[in-house]
Amino acid sequence: MPTLFHVGAWRIVIYPNDHEPAHLHVVGPEGYAKFAIGRSPGDVSLLEASGVPIPILRRISAQIIDRHAQCLESWRAIHGHQVADRKRR
Repeated sequence: MPTLFHVGAWRIVIYPNDHEPAHLHVVGPEGYAKFAIGRSPGDVSLLEASGVPIPILRRISAQIIDRHAQCLESWRAIHGHQVADRKRR
């Protein structure tokens, strides 16, 4: 699993054999989280989390937004297809 970057002790990764929609996994010492990445930085959203403190989730979310282009390009390079538009609720 390629690590894109770290936020403190938390690794932000993409699993090679994963599924749409495009998303990132957060792996750390006390828990995990998953963030969806859409076509723009405004489309970053938390999908699930367990054991990650809210201030850390905010820091990670901000880093994903700041590095959105890198994250999206990495997803496309690994999975070889376009990012599907997510339907808004």
